[in-house]
Amino acid sequence: MSRFTARLLAAGTALVLAGSALAQTTPQPDQTSGGQAPAGGGDSGGLILPGAISSGSSVAAPQQAPMPSGPAMGPAAGPAAGPALGPSAGPRQAPAAQAPIAGPAVGPSAGPAAPSGAPAASKVGTVTGNWQVGPQVYTDGSFKLCEAQASFDNGLALVFLALPVPQAEQQAKKLPPKIINLVIGVPGANMPPGQGPAIKLKLDGKLEQTRGSQVIQPNAIMTGFDPMDASFMKALPAANKLEITSPNDTATFVLKGGTKAFKDLNACFDQAMAGKLQLPAPPPAIPPAFAQLLMDAGLKDAHPLPVDKMSPQERPGDFAWAIQKDVIGSLRSVGLKPEAGDLEKIMQNYLDSLSKGCQGTYTPTKGKLEKLLQIDMQTGSASCKTDKGEFYANLILYLTKDRQLFIISHEAPVASKAVADNAGNAIAGVLRKKANEPPPAQGAQQQPAQGPRPAAGPRKQQ
Repeated sequence: MSRFTARLLAAGTALVLAGSALAQTTPQPDQTSGGQAPAGGGDSGGLILPGAISSGSSVAAPQQAPMPSGPAMGPAAGPAAGPALGPSAGPRQAPAAQAPIAGPAVGPSAGPAAPSGAPAASKVGTVTGNWQVGPQVYTDGSFKLCEAQASFDNGLALVFLALPVPQAEQQAKKLPPKIINLVIGVPGANMPPGQGPAIKLKLDGKLEQTRGSQVIQPNAIMTGFDPMDASFMKALPAANKLEITSPNDTATFVLKGGTKAFKDLNACFDQAMAGKLQLPAPPPAIPPAFAQLLMDAGLKDAHPLPVDKMSPQERPGDFAWAIQKDVIGSLRSVGLKPEAGDLEKIMQNYLDSLSKGCQGTYTPTKGKLEKLLQIDMQTGSASCKTDKGEFYANLILYLTKDRQLFIISHEAPVASKAVADNAGNAIAGVLRKKANEPPPAQGAQQQPAQGPRPAAGPRKQQ
C-alpha cells in the first residue's frame, strides 16, 4: 500500500460519524453517533468554541478529529506535543465537519480544478499491487468500519468503506444495516475542504448514480452510494469498470480483483458485527507526544475523551480530555496561508469569531504576542454570560514556522475558571520552555509526533 493511499484512509474515516446520513438526499448535520457532548455543552450554551479562523482565502473551522489508519502516515500525521515536534509538511487532514450530500449536489456547479501537477485523471487506471481489506476500530476498541482500498496506475486511489447503520436509523429511514462510501484520492489536487461537486458514478457503462460529494482533505473527495438503488448495489461488487465523472474530468478504474475485494469487505463487516472478527488494537485517544506534554504540565489527572464517537457538532477538538468533572481541554490545528496574517491578527479574528456563538454578554482577553525561538505564541480567554449561566475558556494559540496553527483550550463553567486557567498556564509554561530550545540540527533524525491511528491489524491482500 502506498503512503498516499494510507493517508486517504484518514480522510475517509474522518466522516465515519456521519454514518447513515450518507444514505439521505440531504446532509444530517445534527445527527449523532452515540457520543455524548462534553459537560456544559448543548443547550446550556457552554461550548463557545471552536469558532473559526481565516485560512487566508476563506474562513475555515479548526480541524476536527481525523482518524488515521493503516501504516505510518508520515511526519504530518498528527498534532505535535510542542514546537520542536511540529508538523514538517503541510496542513493536517481535513475536518470531519459534515457528511457529504448523498443525493444530487446542490452546492457548487463545478469542483476545483486540479493543478497541472496532479495526475491525469482521464487515463484509465488499473490496480497496482493488491487490494487490502481490514477493519478499523474506535479508541475504545469497538468496531468502526471495514475498508477495501487500492492504488491505480493513473496516480489515483480508491477506498471503499463499509459502515454500520444504527438500528434506530434503519427503522426510521428504512435503511439497510450497512452502507458503502467511497473516497477518491487525487494527489496534488489541492482542493479546498468543504462541499464538493456532483459526481456521476457509472458501472460498466450502464448503471449510474449521481451523488453529492465532500472534499475531506486537499487531495481526497468522498461520496456515498445510494443503498436504496438495489440494481446498482448488486452490480457494484462484480463490476469490471467504475467511471467517475465530475464537472472537470472523468476517471475510469478497472476494478481487477474487485469482486474478491468486495467479498472480503462484506465478510469483514459481517464477522465484525457478529463479534467474530479479530479487531486491531485501538489507537490512543490522545497522541502519546501530546499526552506527555500534559504530564509535563502536571495534568496527571486529565483523562481522554472519545471524540471519535462524538458527532462532529459535539466534538470539542481534534483530541480532548477532561479535568475534574466539568473542565474540558482540547487541541485543534489547521494550516494557514500567509494571507491569514501574523498570530496577533489570527488571535483577534478568532476571538471575534467566538463572539458569534455567544447568545449573551461576551468578554474576550488576549495576552502579549510572544515571539519564541521556534514559534509565535499568544494566550487569551473568552467568556460568555447568558441567562443559563456563565462559561469560560482559557486559550493558547501558537503558530509554527511552517504556519501550522495549534489551538489549545480549556472550557468550564465560570465556577471552575481557576482550574481551566491553571491547566492552560501550566501548558503554556511547558511550551515556552520547549519553544526556546534550539531545534534539532539539520539532517538530524527526529521522531515525529504521530496522531492516533488503529494498528494495521489483520488485513487480507487480494
